Amino acid sequence: MSCYCINPLCEQRQNPDDAEFCLSCGSPLVINNRIRLIKPLRELEENPFVYNEIFEVEDAGTEWIPGPKRRVMKIVKWSSANLVRFVEREALALQLIHHPNIPQTYGEEDFFTYSLENSPFKFRCLLMDKIEGEDLEEWINSHPPISQTVALDWLRQLVEILDVVHHTEFFHRDIKPANIILQPDGQLALIDFGTARRINETYLAKVSASGGTDRTIGQYEITTVVSHFYTALEQIRGKAVPQSDFYALGRTIVRLVTGVRLMDIPVDRNTDRLMWRNKAPQIDKPLADLIDNLIAPNPVHRPQTTGMILEQIKRIPQKIKIYKVTNSKFFIFGVAVLGSSLLGLGIYRIGLSTFANNLVVEGQKLENANLSEKAQRMFDQAVKLRPELRFQISRFYFDKAARVKDDSKAEKKYYESAVRYNPLDVDSYNNLAVVCQLIEDINCVTQAYENLFKLEPNIWEGHYNLGNFYEAQDKYNLAQEQYKLAIKYGKGQATNAINNLSRLNILQQKYPQAVQLAKEGLKNTPDSNKELKATLYKNLGWAMLMQKKYPEADEYLQKAFELDSQRVDVYCLLAKTREALGDIEYASSYGEMCLLARTDKGYLPEIQKWREELLSRIFKKQ
Repeated sequence: MSCYCINPLCEQRQNPDDAEFCLSCGSPLVINNRIRLIKPLRELEENPFVYNEIFEVEDAGTEWIPGPKRRVMKIVKWSSANLVRFVEREALALQLIHHPNIPQTYGEEDFFTYSLENSPFKFRCLLMDKIEGEDLEEWINSHPPISQTVALDWLRQLVEILDVVHHTEFFHRDIKPANIILQPDGQLALIDFGTARRINETYLAKVSASGGTDRTIGQYEITTVVSHFYTALEQIRGKAVPQSDFYALGRTIVRLVTGVRLMDIPVDRNTDRLMWRNKAPQIDKPLADLIDNLIAPNPVHRPQTTGMILEQIKRIPQKIKIYKVTNSKFFIFGVAVLGSSLLGLGIYRIGLSTFANNLVVEGQKLENANLSEKAQRMFDQAVKLRPELRFQISRFYFDKAARVKDDSKAEKKYYESAVRYNPLDVDSYNNLAVVCQLIEDINCVTQAYENLFKLEPNIWEGHYNLGNFYEAQDKYNLAQEQYKLAIKYGKGQATNAINNLSRLNILQQKYPQAVQLAKEGLKNTPDSNKELKATLYKNLGWAMLMQKKYPEADEYLQKAFELDSQRVDVYCLLAKTREALGDIEYASSYGEMCLLARTDKGYLPEIQKWREELLSRIFKKQ
């Protein structure tokens, strides 16, 4: 048995396990009086300037962390801003994300800086619990492709882990077989959170403000992380979103069910889709369809949440049973017998079917050439011959709308065409409503939501969005009705609607109702969602201020400030509250921040009113 020296410049780093100092360079072999490096978990590079190393270590523990036990320590040797940021993000992620199949770390004692005398290095050291097992990249190289049953089970396990990660306001950004461990008990673990990104309402606001919506990706740049063949295109371009994790997850499953390196699987030049299905004959169409949805080139066409994926996974076994029955020899033989009795009629119908399909193809060409009227005449003729083609045509227009950039009127036209051919398409009505809100087409908004609620009356997101639309028009009563419906149907999920309704009650001087709603919202909001909790505390403080309950107002506003120190509205309200309490010095400081702090596009209109009030009082004193 042996231990290793942490000094990368040391000529002989391996030492006897009972040595206290390196026999070669004299560096201490016990780090922070508790940690010995037992063995490198990847081969030590001859080049000492490789930026990081990973060791299995013996941790004697601390007063707060039980020991001794074998753990893993990542050592970052260089102090560049990007490298430090990566290890800091990983430390934060592992402290906040709690899941048995993610490495655990225990706060400040497990993340520290360590230096050696006469050394150029300032090590950033991150300790975490060791997860036993083999990574899937190594595993698949020595095993056959996984079965459909295993694929479904592993996909479920990984999505359940991602569900916790995403709900803790992170996304991983580097999912691939090498970062997934198959443990001895058959459970999968997700590792390497060095590239994890914090995702919260502030981040989403920046994406939206930079040109993104809930359906598109904006221009907000973040550090690019790329693992070739697993990283989504939007992430390569520096615009990663949580759905980028789904793309990497889907491609990971493709690697495992085919056993083929992704670089050796062809890509369809027209659709950019991976052509993998013929290399995984054990995977039936229902599961293959889900995998293809995960790896859709456009993040809009992927599932939008982990919850949506888990729901689809639950339904797949039943879908597979139906698929196998309808594709069995017995079923096909029965259809053939029935079809032979209708052969003459069948030949005629086959001819019509081929003609109708050709009409659709020609219509798509005309639409792509911006000859919409001619295209729709083609489509209408096709639907007369084969009514079921209306679903294909509707999807064509839906996909065309999703690919439009910076042209809301064109999006509107395509979504209108989509619902024209499929009046039962909930997604098209929902997207049409959002587009019409952007271009302020009130009649279109009203009609789109009316059709949406006829099909899905309990869709709380639709009621919330409509509430936002009415609020922007200062139609507070109508907005309140929609927010109440969102809260009713959301069943604890519509916390944003509770917050907005609380604010509207304050504007209408219904302060007790506003306080009750804000407190209800705080109960339903996890501690990890600091921005929303700050907003709700702001509403509580504002309502108390308007009721002249100044100490309570100050208490709630200070909580809002602690959770989100960038809120301009909190500065303004604290200035008013501290002035009422006679604390002129602090009132002046908060007032200055209220006047000078930058406000993003779409900020609350009351901020301007509060600024005008502050300026008016300042000028009166002069």
